[in-house]
Amino acid sequence: MIQALIIYTQFFSRIVINKEVDLSYVRKGIPIITLFGLLLGSLSALFYYLAQLILPGVVSWVLTLAFDVLLTGGFHLDGLADMADGLFSSRNKERMLEIMKDSRIGSNGVLALILYYGLMMISYTYLPEPKWLIVACLTMIGKAGLALQLYQMKYARATGGSGQFFAGTTLVQIALAQILPILVLGFGFGLKGLLGYFLVFLGAIGYRRFVYKKIDGHTGDTLGAFVEISQILLLLGLMV
Repeated sequence: MIQALIIYTQFFSRIVINKEVDLSYVRKGIPIITLFGLLLGSLSALFYYLAQLILPGVVSWVLTLAFDVLLTGGFHLDGLADMADGLFSSRNKERMLEIMKDSRIGSNGVLALILYYGLMMISYTYLPEPKWLIVACLTMIGKAGLALQLYQMKYARATGGSGQFFAGTTLVQIALAQILPILVLGFGFGLKGLLGYFLVFLGAIGYRRFVYKKIDGHTGDTLGAFVEISQILLLLGLMV
């Protein structure tokens, strides 16, 4: 468990832990990946809670979004932009994969980030309390969404890529990763929280079909993109 938490911290954040961990723990740790998400999200939640003591809530919310980027390096945001550039390019599979490897961002990627942050910012007014708990849950639900995409995952590239570290994840591991978000969202927000999780679950099915139709499998970028999409789906459920 500790080994998995360490490697996830090294992999998904800018927090420095000088300890070498076997890469196999990226896959072995899937049952606790949502626990890692909740722990990492709690740092952003603490930032939001302290900020809103002296600043307007909406300003604290926006600053928390910026804090999250500093904390994670925008790791999955890059995946969202790359996925949008590649999968919405109207090219063949090989060209889509090439586009997603390009370090430059295109118009579809820019639009995806604008839409993501636009939805994140305007949602503040319509979200239930406590918002600090929502902040903590965002990273958790993102990791739950990532785990859902790993069911019988096929890797789209012939070689290389971070997504291959998750190859071989079992259904049991994925199911165990879903327990914590269901409990936290259910106890924290009742039916709205469960609706938010249900939207993420349905979204995972639809997104997987979309990606596999385009490139016949996942890449690190398409996996990372659904982390951010999962957060939007959760907020939509909480706003109903």
